[in-house]
Amino acid sequence: MSRLDRRAFVTRAGLVAAGAVGATLLEACGPASAPAPAAPAPTSASAAAPAAAGAPAPTAAAGKSSLLPTYLPFQGPKPDLAGNDQGLDPAFFKFPSDLTQTVTTPPGDGSTVSAITYLTLAPPPPMEQNAAWQAVNKALNATLQMDQVTGADYPARINVVIAGNDLPDFVYNPTTTVPWGVIPGLPQFLQAKCQDLTQYLSGDAIKDYPNLAHYTNYTWRSGVVNNKIYAIPVARPPIGPVMMYRKDLLDKAGITEPPKNADDFKRALQAVTKPDQNQYGIAANGASYFGLTPNSAYSAIWRVPNNWRLDSSGKLTKDVETDEFKAAVGFSRDLWQAGLWHPNTVGYGAAGNDDFMAGRFVFLPGVWGQYVQLWDIEALRVPDARLYPMQPFAADGGKPYYQAGSGQFGVTYMKQQSSPDRIKMLLRVANYFAAPFGSKEWLLNYFGVQDTDFKFNADGAPVLTDQGRSELTAVWRYVSSPAYALFSANRSQEFAQVSYAAEQAMIAAMDVDPTLGLYSATAASSGQLAQDTLMSGVSDIVQGRRPISDLDGLVSDWKNNVGDKMRGEFQDAIAAAKS
Repeated sequence: MSRLDRRAFVTRAGLVAAGAVGATLLEACGPASAPAPAAPAPTSASAAAPAAAGAPAPTAAAGKSSLLPTYLPFQGPKPDLAGNDQGLDPAFFKFPSDLTQTVTTPPGDGSTVSAITYLTLAPPPPMEQNAAWQAVNKALNATLQMDQVTGADYPARINVVIAGNDLPDFVYNPTTTVPWGVIPGLPQFLQAKCQDLTQYLSGDAIKDYPNLAHYTNYTWRSGVVNNKIYAIPVARPPIGPVMMYRKDLLDKAGITEPPKNADDFKRALQAVTKPDQNQYGIAANGASYFGLTPNSAYSAIWRVPNNWRLDSSGKLTKDVETDEFKAAVGFSRDLWQAGLWHPNTVGYGAAGNDDFMAGRFVFLPGVWGQYVQLWDIEALRVPDARLYPMQPFAADGGKPYYQAGSGQFGVTYMKQQSSPDRIKMLLRVANYFAAPFGSKEWLLNYFGVQDTDFKFNADGAPVLTDQGRSELTAVWRYVSSPAYALFSANRSQEFAQVSYAAEQAMIAAMDVDPTLGLYSATAASSGQLAQDTLMSGVSDIVQGRRPISDLDGLVSDWKNNVGDKMRGEFQDAIAAAKS
């Protein structure tokens, strides 16, 4: 399964809540082996993410917080459970009936606005045949022209566009492959061809674009490169990895409480594993190597660092260099020998989502967007099923540990513009697409035209029509888009309460990758290949093809080939960010 699939999911409460459950979407939901998703920001000036109440401050690269935009909470419909600036999503038991209008004057000037964006589903009808697209253009007072490119083709296409020196106004850089996206020589490209947005977005200047100001500082740090704001993030909460599980199957096996330590976890896996019924305890897709790649809810059980660990002296230690990683590998090997991993784990692709929902295994380490979408799909397929997110726990039963996500799903750059007026106009367009859940603009952006693209159901929630499912695959949301709100049209109150409680527990235990927002040329050019080589050997160890004593040699080879050089470059970037 391609690593491009790691977080390539459309906005939840949008397409999936309406029942778009085709094979393309299921592939888009699947996790893969991307490193802990950082953002393209060498010598970042970003501040560390704020700690949750009662939680330790997460480790992160220090920076100049004054550069970041001022945070403004959304003053819209009151949620049943409130979010906060630490990234906790607001939760709604019902779809709001009192939607807020956040943009009172069309942001455009009647001109054409161009963008290259990332296509996660089937291509939509062209603008001339797309009622939703036409309605968006009317709301913008602009003609939005999009080059919509599939994930597999995006790296080649974006580099052809850059080489042709005819950039569109908005250039989306997906961080689903590697943390720095798919543009080589990124810092040089930004300085030469992209607009420095610092004076328009830093500090209180962001208040001219209030929907963008709803993005947390944690998300905005992804837009900073060389102490300048170059990018508009596609916002997500800091909730990244999650262990999903089928609570109904655990209940059926007599396991009524989620595990609190590794022994509980193994007993639960044993209780639900029934090979004669094609049911196993756990699976992970092949590219995640038994859930042992960075930014994983599985490895976090052993407190494996979130990609890197930064000590007080400023030295970085990679996750694979730690005793915690060795413990996770050893436990995984024990589970394989006991027959508790689904045998397809080594090569699972998108079919893993279907098998999970069909009950062929009970635990699945994945990502938050995958969980919130599979909730809706499962509710339609198997109404009695209960697909839940697991709250963090630790192998020793002690303090839980959670590896935070990046706070974004890619970033969008603006090409250098001819005048400040056009820069401001384009920022107003991005501000329109950043309208949060609970706004009239959000409803248009994600559901299109009422009675054409969607209808309200008996509970007052929007549901896409067949035409809407076709038209709303258009991806203006990758110019910019807001973070989630926790709402589902399926068992809405249960979803809100379960998901909100899980997010609270994750934020309280979260630890930030200390290289988030920093750039290493070696990591960008060679890090992924080196990781795959290392993890292929780890996979052989888990399957009993190699002795566990080989792990030290695999790590040593990684260090000698790229690891120590990456470490040095990241440490230099951390030091520069503090200066």
